[in-house]
Amino acid sequence: MTDLGDDGRRDGGIADSLIVVGQEVRRSSVNAVAVDLLYVFTTAFFATLAVRGFWPLLIAALPLAVLLAFAWMSSRLFLLTNLIVLGLAVVATRMDVVPL
Repeated sequence: MTDLGDDGRRDGGIADSLIVVGQEVRRSSVNAVAVDLLYVFTTAFFATLAVRGFWPLLIAALPLAVLLAFAWMSSRLFLLTNLIVLGLAVVATRMDVVPL
């Protein structure tokens, strides 16, 4: 028996979320996926710049805020992806794994 929510939809777990994400990526064109990857790479670049010191932080603050605002307006999943990449970039930079 399936669990139905108040609106009649299935209240699925993470598996249903992954199915939705897979369908969303499959419907996207190759160009859209490439732009999303470039967007995430740019967020990671500004994150590595931000942890380098005070002036680099000032330089990276506005672009990071704008990139995260656009990710927020796009979708929660895209914002979460950007926040995870931002955190990983900061950790990798602090561990001197990612040179700049």
